[in-house]
Amino acid sequence: MSGGRRQHTGPYDGPPVGPRDGTLLRARRRFVVLTALRWFPTGVVVPVMVLLMRERGLDLATVGLLGALYSIVTVALELPTGGLADVVGRRPVLAASSAMTLVALLLLASGTTALALGVAYAVFGAARALDSGPLQAWYVDAVHAVDPHADLKPGLSRASAAEALGLGVGALAGGGIVAVSPLPTHGAALIALSTPFLLAAVFGVVHLVVLLLWVTDPPRERRPSLRDVVADVPRTVAHGAAIAVRRPVLRRIVAFTVAFGVALASVELLAPNSFAAMLGGESAAAAPYAVLVTLGFFGSAAGAALAPGVARLARGSSRGILLTAVLSAGALAAVGVPVLGVAAAAFVAFYLFLGMGGPLLDELTHEAVASRERATILSVNSMALQLGGVGASLGIGALAGSTSVAVGLAAAAAVLVLGSLAMVGLRVSGPAQAPPPAAGEPCSSSSRTSRGPQTSR
Repeated sequence: MSGGRRQHTGPYDGPPVGPRDGTLLRARRRFVVLTALRWFPTGVVVPVMVLLMRERGLDLATVGLLGALYSIVTVALELPTGGLADVVGRRPVLAASSAMTLVALLLLASGTTALALGVAYAVFGAARALDSGPLQAWYVDAVHAVDPHADLKPGLSRASAAEALGLGVGALAGGGIVAVSPLPTHGAALIALSTPFLLAAVFGVVHLVVLLLWVTDPPRERRPSLRDVVADVPRTVAHGAAIAVRRPVLRRIVAFTVAFGVALASVELLAPNSFAAMLGGESAAAAPYAVLVTLGFFGSAAGAALAPGVARLARGSSRGILLTAVLSAGALAAVGVPVLGVAAAAFVAFYLFLGMGGPLLDELTHEAVASRERATILSVNSMALQLGGVGASLGIGALAGSTSVAVGLAAAAAVLVLGSLAMVGLRVSGPAQAPPPAAGEPCSSSSRTSRGPQTSR
């Protein structure tokens, strides 16, 4: 028997050692830093994603189809990849997602046909399905391991702010690098608009290295085999859908999440095209639109930081979500105004209000489910978000193409207002006591939230 005491380097290395607050602070800091590093490369490509597609000769309808393909792949793989995370752990799944994202970025940088770009979007969707939540689950479970009653809002709020800041700083870098790129503006596999994707790939490697150093999996007595998980995929899907349908609170959260997905996908699809028209074309719009996107993400970061205060002011998280959703809808409709100053201010306001509601929705979801249900329920939420994105990419995109961008954005705003009604009178008293899972049914705790293909928000 050893007389020494083993040193612990992470929340899952064993029982917490040292002051409780120090353990919580370390977990929070790692979560926030990893979140910022995760979203910075995505932010780099945000201002030029649609602009690059247009420069490659794709019309708006085809760009919408690519967005729908991304969402469909993500939806199809959400629950199966949740099971995969239970088999091999969060760390290797997050690493695999990061590697696949690097591949997708390189394909997008060099792809010149709709088919090649479609493959890139599909790989991006698969990577997003793998990535949609295990890091957040790692943080939530690490906090609960120290204090089951700890308030999650501060960590979730700061991570949301870090995500928005990472996206914003990345967007500024991505737009700026196009202006100084030595690559040609068109007529080659790698053009000036490809440069942000190459830069994003470099920073993606940095994120992967830090992730491998900091994220550890908890020790488990037994992990289910991959064969068991593959066999249980239909049961997992049915189980998650049944839980969401049976529980009124979760039904409302899912309904709102669909509307949330419509709003996000609509602004990501239509705003770049609208601002490009006002700014003189795709290449000319890259740098100024990058500044605008950066301001939008900074607004989202500010909103996330204000989320706890909004909940207090509104006297509840659900009321805070309702308030910010209605304000977001008004701003979304105003983005379609063909006046640059008005549209730009509305764009920033949209992300500001959306940032306020995001952490509150995350908190409601975590409070409504037990740890062993977290992966399944958040996978269902992610699927709802992506289904909203599919509807926007196809329906709102087609509507805007046949009418105008302003009409498309107004329709998306109306959907968000209708979805926000699900928050009226919503109260979460804690996770419902669910019966034990059936034999062979996966018990997972990896959080699964998902965002759109460009901002992934």
